[in-house]
Amino acid sequence: MRYIFDTGSFITFFDNEKGARKIGMLLNEVERGQAEGFVSAITLTELYYIYARKDAKLANDRIDAVISSRLKVIAIGGNIALRAGRYKLAPIPLADALIAATSYECKAHLIAHDKHFKELGIYVVDYK
Repeated sequence: MRYIFDTGSFITFFDNEKGARKIGMLLNEVERGQAEGFVSAITLTELYYIYARKDAKLANDRIDAVISSRLKVIAIGGNIALRAGRYKLAPIPLADALIAATSYECKAHLIAHDKHFKELGIYVVDYK
């Protein structure tokens, strides 16, 4: 199985919100080598600024946890950027369009709760 984790899934996991247990199980699959895991570079951007508003050390700790895991960080290259432009024609945030395009390029199930991903035809594993 191949998973890509949306920004919201990390926030849910780190803040121990509803759905955190399911996300933790999927992350453990990746850590044990039972699944491949990905994260879009834009997710790192979002995680940093969301947590840095509260505490810069906390933001750095969250980013370090993601980077030191077995998740592969996927850069935003030309194919992802163009597909994201197509997805952005729908009324979704640009970051989500980039994450959806990364999911498509990686052929990975998107771990997310936002329903607009499903409207793009992306295979979504809803964690809530």
